[in-house]
Amino acid sequence: MLNKLYYFCTRRPKAHEELSVLVSMFGVYLNRKDGYTMKPKGWVNDMVILAAGKIMMEEEKATNGVVTRHMFSPQFVNKVICDLNQSNEDSYKPWCIEDVSLFILPSKLGYDINQCKLIFAPTLFEEHWSCYAFEPKDKILYVLDSMHDKFSTRKKNLDDAMKRRFEELLVLMNPGLTKENASITLLRVDVPRQQNIHDCGIYVLKYMEIWDGSIKWQDKTMPDYQRKEILKFRQSLICGWVQHPKNEVREELLKAAGLWGKLC
Repeated sequence: MLNKLYYFCTRRPKAHEELSVLVSMFGVYLNRKDGYTMKPKGWVNDMVILAAGKIMMEEEKATNGVVTRHMFSPQFVNKVICDLNQSNEDSYKPWCIEDVSLFILPSKLGYDINQCKLIFAPTLFEEHWSCYAFEPKDKILYVLDSMHDKFSTRKKNLDDAMKRRFEELLVLMNPGLTKENASITLLRVDVPRQQNIHDCGIYVLKYMEIWDGSIKWQDKTMPDYQRKEILKFRQSLICGWVQHPKNEVREELLKAAGLWGKLC
């Protein structure tokens, strides 16, 4: 039954179906075009990453009453990337710390981001997903990249830019700090390498879900996933979101898939 639902959610949509909603909860939406990127060998898009982060935070809040793992949206890092790419002639400055501060307002988030143990920033750069994980207490910015051996000068420039931006954010999060004492350490983590060119987004979703810096798998902080496990992650994520009690279109979707009453 779950295989049937997975195929229903990830099959190639017809033109008139692309914007049909699969998931609607916590203020985020996934349509059939987004769902299609969760198919086997699909390249996960930014809306899936955004929705996953929001759902993870809301579920942690509902379970524990607090959020200890904050997930920035991919759009947050886009500001850094735009800033990195702009030339001296550009009059528009994508990164403005005053604007970015809106991303961390307690009134917007519903909690104090400074109390989080880890802050994640999923990043799409040169058609590849990776993730930054910031530990405010120890002032360490970790680079989590399942293709870390493909290290370019441009990627190093991005890492350096993210370090500077998180230092600025640290000052915002702690008004008592100054730029001089807000220096953070950048560490590139030796995580297992992905086995193909299309699963980077799934690796990032797993970082966001379980990575905490602890060595639990031999000498690694993440397990070395096999192809079958990655496929199962794809299925369990999209099917779990569709069946989620908070999904406003859950009943409609399960009926359309011919599964209402069979998976409930």
